[in-house]
Amino acid sequence: MHKINVATEAFNSKQACELTAATARQLNYWDHKGLVKPSFSPASGRGSRRLYSYNDLLAIQTVMKLRNEKVSLQRIGKCVRYLRGHLPDVSQPLTFCRLITDGQTVYLVWDENTLIDTVKRQGQLALLLDIAAIDRELRDKALSLTAKRTEQVIVGDYAYQVEIQADTDCGGYVAEVAGLPGCITQGESLDEVLENVTDAIATYLQAVDDLAKRGVHLSVRGGKKRKARRA
Repeated sequence: MHKINVATEAFNSKQACELTAATARQLNYWDHKGLVKPSFSPASGRGSRRLYSYNDLLAIQTVMKLRNEKVSLQRIGKCVRYLRGHLPDVSQPLTFCRLITDGQTVYLVWDENTLIDTVKRQGQLALLLDIAAIDRELRDKALSLTAKRTEQVIVGDYAYQVEIQADTDCGGYVAEVAGLPGCITQGESLDEVLENVTDAIATYLQAVDDLAKRGVHLSVRGGKKRKARRA
């Protein structure tokens, strides 16, 4: 299993939604408003797709946490503009700072003695929003999502071992069937790639049978025959 470095991974919109619990509509709106834009590949017209960096996902997750604390998007936008203005060298300031919110405003923890109101409003009792904890939780999810995994796919009476891993170039997943050389497919989500690989195996086996009838025999290991269930 190859080692995953989430800092260099590209995540498509479906993966971003899966990891952060944001909806596709929210991602589109936040991108349009400039709240969180995809760093790897922005939407550039119909048919194009967004590719987010891990830092983008962390920024999305931070926005989700703030929304869960009833902070309005308008106030989050003011906070982001303040942070970008005062931290111009940080591409995603929501991932760089320690923030505190009371649901009405968002404070930047500048040092142990200084809180800065990024929305310009007096706050009440503040709730600590620990970006480091959000980072740890999201990183664990991202590692789980992008790691190579093995799934068993049933086609007819046989079970096939399928290796699935994230497609870091285009987003989504790539699946390769053990024992069937060249039987490779892809999909936007895990469900889609598993559905596609089932079809790919059936098509592959049909092609092997057709070639065998013509006297061309391919060396394939095939799947493991399933045990018949007792009545």
